[in-house]
Amino acid sequence: MNAIKTEPERKQTARCPSCCKEGSAVKAATLRSLIGKERQGRITVNHYFFCGSHGCDIVYFTEDGSRAFYKEDLTVRVGVKESKAPRPICYCFNHTVEGIFDEIKQTGKSTVIDDITSRMKKDGCFCETKNPQGSCCLKTVKQIVKEALRQSGTEVNETVTGTGHNDRCRQE
Repeated sequence: MNAIKTEPERKQTARCPSCCKEGSAVKAATLRSLIGKERQGRITVNHYFFCGSHGCDIVYFTEDGSRAFYKEDLTVRVGVKESKAPRPICYCFNHTVEGIFDEIKQTGKSTVIDDITSRMKKDGCFCETKNPQGSCCLKTVKQIVKEALRQSGTEVNETVTGTGHNDRCRQE
């Protein structure tokens, strides 16, 4: 016998009303912790999505595009949208894009993935409320590490990019 669903399933992605890039669902807790106090009243019960497009000023938007929050509405810089340093990439442990590139330039490798995963195990993480994406940063960090390695001429492989690590934050 099939169970009756009492709530409609929420869509996991929607297109940004400004750049048309597909955005990913974020929880209201993410918005409530990162939107400035003067804009908190604009958060509705609608389901919000994160736009990670570099050239777009919208950070969060509703599925129907009727509501949006912009970079200037947040209390933190959105590293994936920024062009100037510092560009935060791990909000729990304060890693930046520039730090990753600098370490690779100096040593030929990156320890950032190992640092994040070991600190997640020890201290836990708060990605849902600290990271504008509302999710674990490891996928994005790995992309930055790979790009930095490519630009430095270093061979990219699983050992240096830490692809064996789980991309999910430790569940409490």
